[in-house]
Amino acid sequence: MKSFLLQTPFFRLLIAFITGILLYSFLKLSVFIIPLLICAIIGFILHVYVLKKNYPYNFRWLFGASTLVAFVCWGLFVAQQYERKNSFENLNKEGVFKARVSSTPAIKPKSYLVKVKTLAFAADSLHFKPSQGNAILYIAKNESSKSLCIGDEILICAKLRKPQQTNNPEEFNYSNYLARKGIAATAYVDSSHWKLIKQNNSFSIFQQAHNLRNKLLEVYKSNNIKGDEFAVLAALTLGYQDEIKDDLYNSYSNSGAMHILSVSGLHVGIIYVVFLFLFSFLNKTKQTLLIKSALIITLLWGYAFITGLSPSVMRASLMFSLVALAGALNSKSNIYNSVFFSAFVLLLINPNYLFDVSFLLSYSAVLSIVYFHPKIKRLAHFNNKFLNWSWDLVCVSIAAQIATFPLGIFYFHKFSNYFLLTNFLAIPISTLIIYLALALFITSPFVVLNTWIGIALNWFLKLQNNCIVWIDNLPFSTYHTWINQTEVLLLFCFIILTSIALQTKRYTHILITLICFGFLQISFLYRNTHTDSSKKVLVYAASNFTAIDFIDSKQHFYFTTDSVRFFKTTEAYWLKNRLTSAQPVSNSSNYSKGFFSFQGKKFCMLTDSLFFGKENTTPIDIDYLIIGHKNCLRFKDIENLFRPKTIVTDNSLSDYASEKIKQACIKKGIKYYSTKEKGCLTLKL
Repeated sequence: MKSFLLQTPFFRLLIAFITGILLYSFLKLSVFIIPLLICAIIGFILHVYVLKKNYPYNFRWLFGASTLVAFVCWGLFVAQQYERKNSFENLNKEGVFKARVSSTPAIKPKSYLVKVKTLAFAADSLHFKPSQGNAILYIAKNESSKSLCIGDEILICAKLRKPQQTNNPEEFNYSNYLARKGIAATAYVDSSHWKLIKQNNSFSIFQQAHNLRNKLLEVYKSNNIKGDEFAVLAALTLGYQDEIKDDLYNSYSNSGAMHILSVSGLHVGIIYVVFLFLFSFLNKTKQTLLIKSALIITLLWGYAFITGLSPSVMRASLMFSLVALAGALNSKSNIYNSVFFSAFVLLLINPNYLFDVSFLLSYSAVLSIVYFHPKIKRLAHFNNKFLNWSWDLVCVSIAAQIATFPLGIFYFHKFSNYFLLTNFLAIPISTLIIYLALALFITSPFVVLNTWIGIALNWFLKLQNNCIVWIDNLPFSTYHTWINQTEVLLLFCFIILTSIALQTKRYTHILITLICFGFLQISFLYRNTHTDSSKKVLVYAASNFTAIDFIDSKQHFYFTTDSVRFFKTTEAYWLKNRLTSAQPVSNSSNYSKGFFSFQGKKFCMLTDSLFFGKENTTPIDIDYLIIGHKNCLRFKDIENLFRPKTIVTDNSLSDYASEKIKQACIKKGIKYYSTKEKGCLTLKL
């Protein structure tokens, strides 16, 4: 370990820099920047002018400690400046914004998603004042919104709000996710509430990259590649994922093949390794090494350009460009040093990359492959080329999985049991698909040859999709589970300590590893014995659909108007609390046409048009009336049908409808709860 720290100085500097980012991100300790910087400067002065002369050995650690403190200050400062740069002015204010388009329109079911940077704001009049901030707009579909380009300036009449947090238990924090990406506001903009005021006619490299990608996508379509085959090919080669259907996406995710669809570190890494091999004849002198690195860097960024310059590809290209450059400047450079240096540069550009799952997965996979792959490969050797290639593929797959599975379980709550089978089938096929796609572009002028390549490409795409779906449908293909942040850290500590113990074979290292494993088991045991399975009802704050859980220690029922989105919303909470065997309320004898009796309480789910046109001579007494998805009744009609003690409205109702019900409840003295205002309702019975 000591030799590793000495050989990789950027590891220590990177850890100090990350510490500073974390201190600001979670504790906002910006006030400590100046005191810490003063301490670092004093340490440097004492080391150089006093202690180095009088005590050359006793205080040699002081220079290193001062450097680390300085890097902690740097991390604090960079994180603080990035947050200030991406703060949003005039949030939640009604008025007119002048904004510049910063992304090409992405297709959504009912709108186009466009990222913008606000430039100015006018409230009561058209006297604009400077205003900064990044926002996401959902603009109604028409030809004008479809043709927006990067750099266009538009006027928007809307109230830009902070992204809504649904506050469901264990749900993905979308608001925080956008904030980490520098986006502080969102809004839906009707076609009559925006106007193009200045079209960008200047050169934009991002727009040119987008146009080139669209032309390449048209080449696929002209060769009769469509449906799922087109969706996968576009994602695999060009990073365009807008047309992948949910069921196919889930199959790739469950089988452990998502890295194939996400053009990022894996694809750029494969291309980097291929170029290293192709230009290996340039390894003779320092001059030829520089030429080799320049060629590799140029080709890497050329690939990033044709994929539309997406952030993940640009990040991976920069990482491998820095690795290539470090290798050229010092042929004996430590690969770990190069990787840590690239991470440092990326975090210097954007400190919030530290919280980006693709960044974490990319670096975990790279470091894990670099360390574990040669060690695993040494365990066996075959004279047969095919067996040796197969074993090498197995080694890479296992090496990558060792350091990425904790993150995969933490973020996606699943582990693909057949990841080796998936990689063994999908990687060779996807490699062939990439080569055939390249051949398709090259042979475009030759119609006959191009047609046959298109047919072969289509066939291999169908083969890959069928293999993925088949693996997904195998018994026990996916293990679903849940872990918390502490367990993620303990898992990484256990992996690192186990690696050190296996290398040194020292008793103390083995003992520390076992202690870490013990803490991990204690955490698992404590969480499993303290799961929340008490009798309760949860009305989730779900967008555009109604979702309700009825839970006790023996039975678990649910009611929803959208099963697919319901299971996505509740998955993490169910896994954390080991809730199994959930059944729809319609399977219970206590359910009848919108009414459900649970633990002595009577619930009514008022959704769709179930009670429309119905009349009662005497209103029905119920404990909880839950009004949600597509309710057709006015409050006057509700009063004639029901006599509720509490009324609950969920997120699927409009603001106008929720407010009318709220005011009526206040007037009538009925208890009222809105999941849109307060988040998920939890009723302990």
